Amino acid sequence: MQQRNLDKAMRYLVAVCALGSALAMVGCGGGGGDDGASTTSNVSNQSVPVNPTTVQAVLGQPFTIPNGAIFDPGIGNNPVTFTFTSPTAFSLGGSSTASGDVAFGSCTLTVTLSGFPTSQGPQVGKVIPFTTCSIQITASNVTVGSGAVNGTLTLTLGGPNGSSTSFVITVQVSIRSDGTLVINGVATGITISGTTGTTGTGGTP
Repeated sequence: MQQRNLDKAMRYLVAVCALGSALAMVGCGGGGGDDGASTTSNVSNQSVPVNPTTVQAVLGQPFTIPNGAIFDPGIGNNPVTFTFTSPTAFSLGGSSTASGDVAFGSCTLTVTLSGFPTSQGPQVGKVIPFTTCSIQITASNVTVGSGAVNGTLTLTLGGPNGSSTSFVITVQVSIRSDGTLVINGVATGITISGTTGTTGTGGTP
């Protein structure tokens, strides 16, 4: 009788141990995959050419340019605001205003309307060819394939009257799972080094 009770107790013990082992395996079973892994990247002063596609990211955004003389010597070393009002148009504001057309290759501005007095700013018909026309992007801890984070952007223009870089503005920066840099929801066509082939925790922006 005593032996039967001992055998019964041993069977219970074995069953309990087996159940405990199974539960432990279930608890650890999710560790083999890496579905939740993410890659973060820093974007450090990444240069992006302004073209008919990338200009969409900054439409309507006024840039303060410290040295207005790059548009016309008559403005002198005084700040102006420069805005892409559409992918093919611009406006310029300072002591007076001007506006006109934009052609890309670099950024060639053609003034079609001007309120600047003669010799104090660009006049109608003036062509301003900027051979340097780019935006520079900086952002930290961008999760690849996930949502956007705050970053900074500056616009650099350079031509026959010199060059100048705008004051910093804040933009939304993200990186798609294929490594493409995205600014304010607009894909730039620029691939951030070291991010291709990685996936983040969220969908592609």
